[in-house]
Amino acid sequence: MSAESAKHKDEIISQFTSQSIPFAELQEHREERSLEIFQELGRFNGGERVLDSGCGPGLVSCYLAPFVKEITGVDLTPAMVELAKASAEKKGLSNAHFQLGDMGSLPIEDDSFDASVSRYTFHHLENPSSAFSEMLRVTKSGGKVIVVDVSPDISKQEAYNTFEIQRDSSHTKALTKEQLCQIGSDAGLNKPEVVSFGLTMKAEGLINASFPKKSTREHLLKLLSDDVGINQLCFNARMDNGCLMMTFPLTALCWKI
Repeated sequence: MSAESAKHKDEIISQFTSQSIPFAELQEHREERSLEIFQELGRFNGGERVLDSGCGPGLVSCYLAPFVKEITGVDLTPAMVELAKASAEKKGLSNAHFQLGDMGSLPIEDDSFDASVSRYTFHHLENPSSAFSEMLRVTKSGGKVIVVDVSPDISKQEAYNTFEIQRDSSHTKALTKEQLCQIGSDAGLNKPEVVSFGLTMKAEGLINASFPKKSTREHLLKLLSDDVGINQLCFNARMDNGCLMMTFPLTALCWKI
């Protein structure tokens, strides 16, 4: 592991330890479309064992648990794993299990799962291709790998990433839809099934939950306000009944392996 990689992992753990409860409690992270898409693409019939890589507070795992035989969530941040365990217990989900682990080096044997899924993780990784390879490694032949992540237009990618790095220090680079598809192509897979959609959030609530400095919060809100009607940042910033809103561009991809 390089020093840079170790430093970035520490940044992820620090950021998501601070964000763990606000992240879990943000209602938008429970938005139905961003959860339903996994069952829509996975078409799970109740007999599958599924991995949720970078599971965070277990929102995807707990949603999918009723549709599958067993789901295992893995996350780098201890606070997130504890929240996921508590959420599954509260919901009475005996088939949802959680453990600490690094997406880039999963503590799991080859061919252990019928499907691997991940939501909102790749833009936090220095090497998303490595995490994707690990998802492939632990998934059986004939299974599926499903990834949902932010995906700005290529003409706005740099501006989008500059904004997000200021909001969330664990952000590395959001890939375009085409670049996400290319990760699968580079791994020798056929074209994935692709669905594009958006996640709308109140700008101030999201930025506050990310805990940037006050001056940075004000700067980010001004950037969004100035981008209303222009959309150079790829958030489609707009005012709705006096509230500044933003929409994250999302892509869901499902590869059959």
